[in-house]
Amino acid sequence: MTEKVKYGLNSLRFRLVAGALVIALVAVFTGLLAAYGAAETVNRISQSVAAQHRMEILSSLSARISDYAVVGVEADGANVPVEVRNARLQSQAELVDEAFERMEKALAGAVEESRSMGETEQMRRATRSLVLARMKAQYRALRRSLEEADSGKHLRAHLDSFATQFSPLLNEAIADERRDRDAASRSVEELHDLMIYLAVGAGVIAIALVILFYRLLIRPLIYHLNRVAVAASDIGSGDLDIDLPVTRRDELGALFGVINSMAERLRQRRSAVDSDRAQLNETIATRTAELSEANGRLSLIDSERRRFFADVGHELRTPLTVILAESELALKEGVNPAEAVDALSVIRSRAVRLNRRIDDLLRVARSETGQVELDSRPFDVATAAEEAVADMAPLAKRHDLKIYTAFEAAPTIGDADWCRQVICGLIENAVKHSPKGAVIEVSTQVTDGQVELVILDEGEGLVEGDVERVFGRFARGAREVMGSGFGVGLALARWVVDQQSGSIEINSPAPRPPKGGTLGGRGAQVVVRLPVQSGAQVGAQTRKVSNG
Repeated sequence: MTEKVKYGLNSLRFRLVAGALVIALVAVFTGLLAAYGAAETVNRISQSVAAQHRMEILSSLSARISDYAVVGVEADGANVPVEVRNARLQSQAELVDEAFERMEKALAGAVEESRSMGETEQMRRATRSLVLARMKAQYRALRRSLEEADSGKHLRAHLDSFATQFSPLLNEAIADERRDRDAASRSVEELHDLMIYLAVGAGVIAIALVILFYRLLIRPLIYHLNRVAVAASDIGSGDLDIDLPVTRRDELGALFGVINSMAERLRQRRSAVDSDRAQLNETIATRTAELSEANGRLSLIDSERRRFFADVGHELRTPLTVILAESELALKEGVNPAEAVDALSVIRSRAVRLNRRIDDLLRVARSETGQVELDSRPFDVATAAEEAVADMAPLAKRHDLKIYTAFEAAPTIGDADWCRQVICGLIENAVKHSPKGAVIEVSTQVTDGQVELVILDEGEGLVEGDVERVFGRFARGAREVMGSGFGVGLALARWVVDQQSGSIEINSPAPRPPKGGTLGGRGAQVVVRLPVQSGAQVGAQTRKVSNG
């Protein structure tokens, strides 16, 4: 274990930490200075605004007292009865009282605000309450005099006396508030200038410290680190003739010594490595050939495994989608029992089909070929399509789509369950790629000795070059986004149809719109063809239904 060496004040760590600490202290001081300046500016602006507010209240008080006097004079001049005159004066007096109350609250706030400014300022602001009290006393005396006056001569005498005494007090109060406002504004400007000087000083000091930090520590450190990088590059390229000067008594000097020792040890080991390389290359060649052969076999097995589980796992998804949709419908509030029973019946039906798919999975897992075994029995493609439409109807309803069906009896020989599952997947694919309010058409017919299943949609369709590519495993169309589409489903659908001597193709854009549709998009037409059952009756009456 290497002993840890202490370098004291020569240590790079100490110098880096010291420099960073000094810069950090300057940054902290600058931040505190900015915070103090902002807080003090807000405080002084608040004082100026408060003084302006008190001046506005005093102006309002003056106006309301003038209105009060005018009402008294006008009532006397119009020879209004005393009771009516007093009622009018009472209405104006309430407004004056309200103005006095507002001024008293504002002065109380100013006194409270001055607690942090010293006793002198607090006492100076408290004396303003005395001035306000004298003004209020004079107003009350005027009010009593006006209510008791019995002639216009006496009324004017009282008003003249009030104006002589009240106006100087009001002017004094307004002048005091104006001085406070102007003083606060000047202090804000002075603080602004001071903060600018301090900020510039702090900036100059910070820049000087950074330059000093760079010249005395960072630049020499970068130079020596570049030498270390060059030496490491030489060692990496195989040049072991390294001799760095060990003159510094710090971590870099120790690093130079370690690099020199490492280069010497590598030179000694190179000869031993070269002698073993020939034997190692021979062994690697032999083992590589064996591993390549084994890896090829494993890749083939893994490819078959992934293909099998991807196909069968995708087929388990469709019945689970229907079960979830029907379960949501059955659990909705307000669903009547009949609808709930129908939903549960569909859930049971899909669960039975899902169980059959799980049985297929277990059979395939035990088989040696990894292939799904298909039944070969007579069945009607129209019946399978009708059941698939019924299974997909809840999904179409949730997407606000309509499914138009037109079925002719279409007998064939094959696996009815897998055929129905393929149709479900094709319908689900059409639902996912159709806009809201669109129509999907599903029809069956017998043409030229073949059973045809046709699915038309109004979706965005496929671009040129995607029609065949989407049948590959895990393929998606160029218009599709991640997380949508049926790449695996189309591949499995083609495989199932091929196993029943049939074919499947996609035409995009669609040759015509679905019945009841407008073909707002390019649309797509999926055609599945299967051989008709020999000797079976075809051309039965067409059945048409519209599913919402």
